[in-house]
Amino acid sequence: MATNNKTRGRAMKKWFTIIFVVSVMLFICWELVGTIKESQEHVPVRVENMMQATDFKLPTFDGKKISLQEQHGKIVILNFWASWCEPCRIEMPHFQTFYEEYNQDIEILAVNVTRKDKMKNVGAFVDEYDLTFPILLDTSGEISTIYGAFALPATIIIDREGNIAREILGPMDEALLLKYVEPLL
Repeated sequence: MATNNKTRGRAMKKWFTIIFVVSVMLFICWELVGTIKESQEHVPVRVENMMQATDFKLPTFDGKKISLQEQHGKIVILNFWASWCEPCRIEMPHFQTFYEEYNQDIEILAVNVTRKDKMKNVGAFVDEYDLTFPILLDTSGEISTIYGAFALPATIIIDREGNIAREILGPMDEALLLKYVEPLL
């Protein structure tokens, strides 16, 4: 009888352990789904007391250098991307279409996180999507770190005075770009 109680005790302990592990896994999945859902809903990462954007100067894919300060007076869409990033591939045609329509009022600065990419892939990406807005190269990763672009794509919208108006994590399309830029026009 004592052996039977030991066996029953072990079986109960095993079931409690399984129930605990499954509960923890379900909780983690629930949190992950919530995070993914927020990203898909394009909830801005920060919309608070407009913060001044940090100036920088980066080389472009075609060999020039562009600074953020040079864009003062324009609305700037600062987009951090990499050629291997599938959501970046999804959003880039939308950025090009948006740029073609609104380039008088806005500037798109597409910052390739080059330290995590290869130059030949950057060139192929630019050619594949026939991108006409400036492609900047963040070879050291310093600018993407300053702007907190640790997940890609990340988009930062800067108003005409150089203040960060929105930070969005995840892919964008023209409707979302217009939604966030229109109040600044």
